[in-house]
Amino acid sequence: MTTSIPPPQPRGIDFSLPTCGETQCNDHGTCVPPLGGGTEMVCECMLGYQGEFCDETVNGALSIPLTLTVLAVIIGILIVAFIVAKMRQKQKKRHRKLMAQKEGYNIAV
Repeated sequence: MTTSIPPPQPRGIDFSLPTCGETQCNDHGTCVPPLGGGTEMVCECMLGYQGEFCDETVNGALSIPLTLTVLAVIIGILIVAFIVAKMRQKQKKRHRKLMAQKEGYNIAV
């Protein structure tokens, strides 16, 4: 019978604790030493994130104008569809009236 021995863990290190990147950089970056030296770690953000703690998205400023533009296009399409439907309705009514006059029917339209 063979038993496997787990690899030795360095003393004093608890790998279950969150890393600096998870806590300080909001899990959107890694902690690196500052360029000028010092003891405080700084965040190096992943692509698409910025800010001191990587908590701001690069495209966050685009979300409101983009949403308003899409909403405006949808409302514009609905208005155009309503106008076209009303025009077709009037056109059909006029066509029925002309056909009734041509055929001599007395149809209330």
